[in-house]
Amino acid sequence: MYREHVAGVWRYVRTRVPGTADADDVTAEVFAKAIRSWGRFDGRRGSVGRWLIGIARHVVADWWARTAREVPVAEVSADADRSEGHDPETAMLRAADVDDVRSRLWVLTAREREAVTLRFTTELTSEEIGAAMGLSATAARMLVYRGVAKLREVMPR
Repeated sequence: MYREHVAGVWRYVRTRVPGTADADDVTAEVFAKAIRSWGRFDGRRGSVGRWLIGIARHVVADWWARTAREVPVAEVSADADRSEGHDPETAMLRAADVDDVRSRLWVLTAREREAVTLRFTTELTSEEIGAAMGLSATAARMLVYRGVAKLREVMPR
C-alpha cells in the first residue's frame, strides 16, 4: 500500500503544506494513521487511494490548526514529482512553470483549489475526488473545469 500510494499522497500534501520537511512529516503521519485504522478500511466504499487522500485532508487540516500560521501559495516550491499528463488540462498545467501556476491559485475559490489540487497531484478519479469532497463526480469535474478555465485566464500566453 505504501509503495503504491506514497508519491500521490506526498504530492497532495506538498501542495497544501509549505516545506518539504513538513510535507514529509505530514505524509508519514497519514500512513501511520492509515496503518492504525486499516481494519476499518472498506473497499466497497472506495479505493485505497481515495481513503488515503481523505486521511491526508484531515491530517493537513490538523497540521495547519497546530501551526496556526499561513504561508502564501507562491512560497510553496515546485519540487514535487511530476508525471506526464494524459488530457489537455494536465498537459497545460504540466507545460506551465509549476511555480507560476501555484502563484496564481489565488484566483480560485477554496473548493476549486481543492478539486484542482486533488486532480493534478493524485491519481484520483472524478468519482473519488467527489467522494473525498462530499460532492458528486459531475460536481467535482465541474470544479476542476472551472478552476482550470480561471487559471488559463491568468496564465501568460
